[in-house]
Amino acid sequence: VRILVRRGWLIVLPVAVGLSATPLLSRLVPQRYRSETMIMVIPQRVPDVYVRSTVTATVEDRLPSISNQILSRSRLERTINDFDLYKAQRANGIMEDIVQRMRADIIVKLEGQESFRVSYVSSDPQTAQKVAARLASLYIEENLRDRENLAEETNLFLESQLNEAKERLIEHEKKLEAYRRQHAGE
Repeated sequence: VRILVRRGWLIVLPVAVGLSATPLLSRLVPQRYRSETMIMVIPQRVPDVYVRSTVTATVEDRLPSISNQILSRSRLERTINDFDLYKAQRANGIMEDIVQRMRADIIVKLEGQESFRVSYVSSDPQTAQKVAARLASLYIEENLRDRENLAEETNLFLESQLNEAKERLIEHEKKLEAYRRQHAGE
């Protein structure tokens, strides 16, 4: 206690200087705005007894592959050009560095088992909101495209199985007809 009383100024003085300098330093820090969208993935509502689900992977399993497609250079470059993002960096930098910067400004975070958040950080609030909305729509479109492709593949598989079953049935009917002709009247 005596040490704290005698040397208390060593604690109070740095804290007071830090608190008084904070408002001045906060004016020097650039403003950053984050826009965030929550995307909820609705699971199949038809009971498995009636229709077997074609999508068995969870959001947690599919999100990394969808993110890789959305955060690809071609898609991000298109978004950068559409919204005229990173003007200063594009004037004298290479596109790969700008795409990396945009990837750093995008945050995709899993929220529970059936939802995730997509957020984008920018110095302009309207731009942050528009880019976050575009990214959310890209995630939704890619998810729908993946589900559609999976359903189409399942449909093709079932059609091939049906054709094979029809061919086997025709073969059995031919064998049965031949047996009936051979053993007619017995």
